Amino acid sequence: MNYMRTDTRQKIVNYLARNKMASAHSLTEYLGLSQRAVFKQLQRLLDDSLISKIGKAPKVYYHLAGPVTDLKVPFRKTWQLIEEEDYANYQFVTPTWEGYTKMAKIWGFVNGSYLGAAYHNRSCHLFAAKLAYDNANQVHFAMLFNQPKAWDRLHRVTMANSAKLFAWAEKQQKKAADRLSDRQLVAIIEAFNRWQRAVHCPRGPMWLLETPYGLVSNYLRSYLEEQAQEIGRTTIKPSLAFQVMGASLHDSVWSKEEASLVNVAAITDRRRRESALAKHAKQYEWLEYGLEGRVIPADDFRERLNKIIANGAQRTRQKLTKEKRTAIDDQKRIIREYQIDAKHQKVFAIVRESTAARLYSKDSQFFGYYALEHIFREFGRRANLSLEQVRFLAPADFRSALLAKTDFRRLTKERMAYGLHVSNEGRTVFYHGETAKKIWKIMPFFRETKAAADGETIKGQPAYGGLARGRVKIVNTINEIFKVHTGNILVSRMTNPSIVPAMKKAAAIVTDLGGITCHAAIIARELKKPCLIGTGSATKRLKDNDLIEVDADAGTIKLLDSNNRH
Repeated sequence: MNYMRTDTRQKIVNYLARNKMASAHSLTEYLGLSQRAVFKQLQRLLDDSLISKIGKAPKVYYHLAGPVTDLKVPFRKTWQLIEEEDYANYQFVTPTWEGYTKMAKIWGFVNGSYLGAAYHNRSCHLFAAKLAYDNANQVHFAMLFNQPKAWDRLHRVTMANSAKLFAWAEKQQKKAADRLSDRQLVAIIEAFNRWQRAVHCPRGPMWLLETPYGLVSNYLRSYLEEQAQEIGRTTIKPSLAFQVMGASLHDSVWSKEEASLVNVAAITDRRRRESALAKHAKQYEWLEYGLEGRVIPADDFRERLNKIIANGAQRTRQKLTKEKRTAIDDQKRIIREYQIDAKHQKVFAIVRESTAARLYSKDSQFFGYYALEHIFREFGRRANLSLEQVRFLAPADFRSALLAKTDFRRLTKERMAYGLHVSNEGRTVFYHGETAKKIWKIMPFFRETKAAADGETIKGQPAYGGLARGRVKIVNTINEIFKVHTGNILVSRMTNPSIVPAMKKAAAIVTDLGGITCHAAIIARELKKPCLIGTGSATKRLKDNDLIEVDADAGTIKLLDSNNRH
């Protein structure tokens, strides 16, 4: 009987696709069923948002629910390019951009306005209407001082929702995807998209303040420099003081993994240690999953375990404990030495909480992608789509693909090659192919003119201090991580979880974009590696195999030898 109902709904969808619009009476005649049976199936299709109706009884007509076409986007107005990513997809970006244009107000912040993304061969440019972007940042910057409690509430929401997403995703991981109905598969994916909005959208206010201009970072760094000048003498340089004051003291998933591995290393019985290592590797193999699905091999954990054993598990544990205690003491000392007033202490605290919330919420999302991979693969099998094509479906497409049997094979490939979407007031309009290309060409983007540094020196914002010298390796995608060997300097437009293996090998990390809460800054602090962010042009001015010196205390990169350029 269930198959008959599904077949009836499919016939209704096919009929509406051919005839654009139909009344219940015409559908009853076409299907040869009772009016009651037809109305029941029409209601199911309405509930699934696969069809819509217009008019009033008795003149009601049904039609397929199509994409948004009446959203007027001011393409010829000035736009702000926010970030360039070498990989992103509709599944990650679209629910968040759409959600942020209506959800920020719920938490007391300004909704995003005309937030968009353009994709070319899977690389992604994120952008926003310039005037709205600037106005929202102005309001949110002021809120750091006059509404700090709003930021506190936002962080609590982010952390709470992220914990719930972890728990929810873990439950979905245990489900047998091949035993789920089409409707159940769609329901799980739609629930995941709601969870994505719940954890990703709250990251928006601080992320947009910091990307691409580092508004909060630059202000706080200048504040410390001014305080140092007024006081006259400090034992800690302003650049280092900024790094220490901005470092989160929360235990991240990454630091918990490290502590857990130390506990495994402390087990003296070899058989028990092997068992504990296998369990540990399975528990944390998703940490570098990101958007492209890298699972950490068990051998990577074993290699790190052997190093801990060689250094001494107890000594390593004491070192980790000491580092956290030292960080707390250093923050207190800087507050006293720099005479940081209560308002600025609070702003630093907001930055630290934003960093912790950003990392935890991102981890919850990426764990969700990892835990639901079997769900997405099963969805793809039924919809005749590869896993990568599934990632280029918009939120409403999942329902259409399985419940209305819409073929998305061609559209997803076109989106991967060239796609564009813009969201406003909770609605999104999509373009692809030649139309997307033409729109992108006419969009005027604001370009900030940045004076070139003197000589062969590049400047950036210190994210984690230290001095390192090594050969440059430009890494922007997972396919380039093989270039990095121990001691190289990793240079990237913007790092992401897929290139963490290369970051672990690097002696230092340099990025074009990003602020104090960006991925590179957070991971550098976790890895305790020198890191400069927001250089603006490091990937353009440096080449593979250049010998450089990164001074992450002074915020400079010096080109020492370019003779080995290829």
